[in-house]
Amino acid sequence: MDLSNYRVLQNLRLTPRQRQLIIGVLVALSSQFYLTAWARGFRISAAAILYPALLVTMMRDSHRPDTGLITGLCVLALRTALSLLQGASLADALITEYPGGVFYLCYDLLLCLLVRDRRTVSPLWLLASLWVCDLASNALNLLLSSQLRPGEAPLPAFFSLAGLALIRSFTACAILLASQGYHQLLLRSEHEHRYHRLFLLTANLRTELYFLKKDSEDIEAVMSHAYRLYERLEKAGAPEELSSLALAIAREVHEVKKDNLLIIRGLEENVAQTYDHQDMSLSDLLHILDASTRQFLGQQRADIRLEYRYQQDFPVREHYRLLSILKNLVTNAVEAIQAGPRRGLVSLNVRVEGEQLYFTVADDGPGISPRACRLLFQVGYSTKFDADTGNINRGVGLPAVRFIVEELGGSIQVDSQPGRGAVFSVCLPMRSVSGGELP
Repeated sequence: MDLSNYRVLQNLRLTPRQRQLIIGVLVALSSQFYLTAWARGFRISAAAILYPALLVTMMRDSHRPDTGLITGLCVLALRTALSLLQGASLADALITEYPGGVFYLCYDLLLCLLVRDRRTVSPLWLLASLWVCDLASNALNLLLSSQLRPGEAPLPAFFSLAGLALIRSFTACAILLASQGYHQLLLRSEHEHRYHRLFLLTANLRTELYFLKKDSEDIEAVMSHAYRLYERLEKAGAPEELSSLALAIAREVHEVKKDNLLIIRGLEENVAQTYDHQDMSLSDLLHILDASTRQFLGQQRADIRLEYRYQQDFPVREHYRLLSILKNLVTNAVEAIQAGPRRGLVSLNVRVEGEQLYFTVADDGPGISPRACRLLFQVGYSTKFDADTGNINRGVGLPAVRFIVEELGGSIQVDSQPGRGAVFSVCLPMRSVSGGELP
């Protein structure tokens, strides 16, 4: 069962009565798989294992034996109907089968008395409670069944009933523990998936903030130029229409600047997560990068291989910025292969030498021309042009990488030749990445 199917089941909101009816029907059907022993009407069935598992999982808030009553009636109705089909009279069928219905009522009654909170009960106490419920209900069922045909078969020893109850109770507990473990596994997987998406979103927002701040500087320059133009037009005695237009432009640009600053402040507040100052291991960071890249590849996962190598694991304090660098470089390499041979390898190698962190991102794509290498880190320049749609990439990924690398006190280089792929090499001070702590 995957996470999507599990969520669908979670969204099915059943009333307590509906759950009780479902339990009754399932137990009644499973009770038809049985062995007859010791007395007529006394059955050893798989339902005695399924029943407690359903009571604990589906009726966690139950404090009354309503489920036992409904289940007992369902079992009695089904067994009576089958007996009628075999030619028995109604009265004889009811008398023969009613001890089986009493078993489930007694079981639920005892469970309500022994386990007050089915959500927090310990496994050991649950096992002991189920054993007592099974043993006592079995004894009552056998007693009622044997009274129907006295002397028909010798009653079993106490240890036989106790052993049977222990086996069935232990099996039911094992099923419950396995189900609980699987449930926890699904929750951890879903939590990890949500965390990865949140982390990637935050990293992307932080990268975009750089360009918004850069735009603010450009807007400030335009506003300043417009106002100086207004002053010069005033001094030169230009027509009032021209000077008013220059002043209006300066005012409108100022309003745009204020709106831009509000957006920046809002984004900065939203991406200020509680784990900003917590370290993340390099291995976890690469795991998130790998999951993100494979999702980006989609159907081309088998065509473009990804390899990640690192010599040692260490804590990363600047995880957002490091992930932004790696994600942009790896995505750039993947897109280069997609634009060329469409099949290839992207490799990331990370190593620490002294107080420096080195990593390279290499691909075997079509490569980059010498002229393009000189312009790669300029905002607005892009080599990614779609001839079919006419769309061109805005060209901000690699400039953002260089800005972040230089902000961390490092450097970046590219080595490429047409037809031979490309290698991006980054060097960062280890202290700026690990927050002052060397591995």
